[in-house]
Amino acid sequence: MEDKIDKIFKDKTESIKRSKFLIALSGGVDSMVLANLFIKNNLNFSVAHCNFRLRSNESEGDEKFIFNWSAKKGIKCYISRFNTTDYCKINKIGIQEGARNLRYKWFKDLKELYDFDYIVTAHHLDDQIETYLINSMRGSGLSGLLGIPEKRDTIFRPFLKILKDEILVYAKSNKVDFREDSSNSKNDYYRNMIRNSIIPQFRKFDDNVMLKFQTTIDNLNSTKIFADQVLVETKNKIFNYNSDHIKVKIDDLKNLIPVEYYVHHLFIDYKFDYKEIIKLFKSDSGKHIDSNTHKLTKNKNYLIITKND
Repeated sequence: MEDKIDKIFKDKTESIKRSKFLIALSGGVDSMVLANLFIKNNLNFSVAHCNFRLRSNESEGDEKFIFNWSAKKGIKCYISRFNTTDYCKINKIGIQEGARNLRYKWFKDLKELYDFDYIVTAHHLDDQIETYLINSMRGSGLSGLLGIPEKRDTIFRPFLKILKDEILVYAKSNKVDFREDSSNSKNDYYRNMIRNSIIPQFRKFDDNVMLKFQTTIDNLNSTKIFADQVLVETKNKIFNYNSDHIKVKIDDLKNLIPVEYYVHHLFIDYKFDYKEIIKLFKSDSGKHIDSNTHKLTKNKNYLIITKND
């Protein structure tokens, strides 16, 4: 009988199976299972490994493992070594954010240089739910609660409906070689704390809690699609486009409920603070606010959007 992971993978890649893929290969179980599925399905791919130099001998061991595995399989392998700590200090950002920035910039550079169609990562359902919980605790809006998209531009994540436990079982039954990352067991990062401490508590109360979280995320995605369509229709109805400006009647904005949500999203492309826009409703004619790209001016009963010179 065909394994669930095999079936999901085939379904997700069927329409793009003739594409040229670049797999982000860390050496961990998730990405190694992903790479083995690409081999099993005879897809055209290369692999890219980032050595962030954060775990000393472990990082060197991961790089060597990927290099040897790729050579044995006859797969083109790209490896980059980053001075991650220095990069994060210079840019005044955290290690996880810095590593993510370095990783995706390099992947995109490789994509452009070697004409890959997709960059593929092994993010799975557990990652999806961790992201949802992190953003929930940060007070995120609807967009932040949607988790990780399966496809965004040329980034492709075929494992988002698959649990980590299912990947581990698949790796064992298919004898997939992989490396253990000791840092995953430490709660040094917010995500690790959620993964190692919070989610296990949820599972004590309900064995199916991960799938229920997934249902919630799916429902939120449906809500987002509906909300986006309403916003498009509203914008087309009340925004009056001219050659050098956009005109919006203030009363039309006031009649929208909830006005804060509508104003925020209708004007989001112009980089204004929605609270300042609402203040303009009661301001004197001629008052204006500025963003980096546009000016918003009150003219009697209208708001006028113009581009900055």
